[in-house]
Amino acid sequence: MMADFRPEQINKLTQKFLRGTITAPEMDILEKWYSEKSLENPEWLLENESREDLKQRLFQNIRARIIPVKRLYPLWAKIAAAVLLITTAGIAVFKAKQDTSAGQFSVMGRPGQIRKIMLPDHSLVWLKGNSSISYPAHFSDSTRNVMLHGEALFEVSKDRQHPFIISAGKYITRVLGTSFNIRSNNNGAFKLTVLTGKVQVFYEKNLPNQKPVIVTPGQVYEKLNPAIKPSLAVSTLDNKDAVVYGTQYPMAFEDTRFEEIKRRIEEKFDVSITTDQAAYQQCRISANVTDQSLQNTLKVICASIGAEFSINNDQIKITGGGCN
Repeated sequence: MMADFRPEQINKLTQKFLRGTITAPEMDILEKWYSEKSLENPEWLLENESREDLKQRLFQNIRARIIPVKRLYPLWAKIAAAVLLITTAGIAVFKAKQDTSAGQFSVMGRPGQIRKIMLPDHSLVWLKGNSSISYPAHFSDSTRNVMLHGEALFEVSKDRQHPFIISAGKYITRVLGTSFNIRSNNNGAFKLTVLTGKVQVFYEKNLPNQKPVIVTPGQVYEKLNPAIKPSLAVSTLDNKDAVVYGTQYPMAFEDTRFEEIKRRIEEKFDVSITTDQAAYQQCRISANVTDQSLQNTLKVICASIGAEFSINNDQIKITGGGCN
């Protein structure tokens, strides 16, 4: 007997899958729905459409925001799908590929765009331009490993027991919980800008017994090309602004209305917050919750207005307190 799947539920899970924020139980639901879906009348047919037909159909579905293409196999576990993402600037194409035989996700960006990804440990990654990142569906018991090609800003969840390791070109970057930007290319150039915490960098990842370079907040480790020795310097303000530009990373508020802070939290962490709007209408808050987890962010904001919060998956409820 086919299970009863609500369209709005499946649409929401599909969007979370494509953003990389889906949980394991939610993935089970999505796979079950996909395995029961009839192949005779597929919902998404792109291959035989003209460009104009495709454009019209996409705009008819603009409320859905993300439209996946015709499936190739019965289960999401075997999809290699081209995904169409409707943006305010038009139609942008990116690829989201899952190879569950290896338990891996691969995400590719597009020139001129920044795509936010939430990893299995709730670390945030802003993938920049024509870059790509690969990461497992579930991190191992000992380390959290990802592979980057290009440039990305990382806000890594703090976990001292499970180091976070990024492979980028000939470099290995190792952290426990911090924020930083990495840019590398196929010519051997590499640039690491550290915003918070300490970062260890290893050059020539296959070179044994190498001591790491320690890069601290406000520093930049850079190697322009293989013929030049790497340098360690103080980051300029312009460089710091450039690496966070276009992302939801900055969360410093100065006399900011509660509604604006609520919107920023929802946007950054992909959550929905319900409140008694009247109670907080006059609230203005000054706080810096940059590089803080969702839980810590809510603790600081709620403490400033005497409120409490509860979290149920991606639904947050704020109650009590308020401002006169």
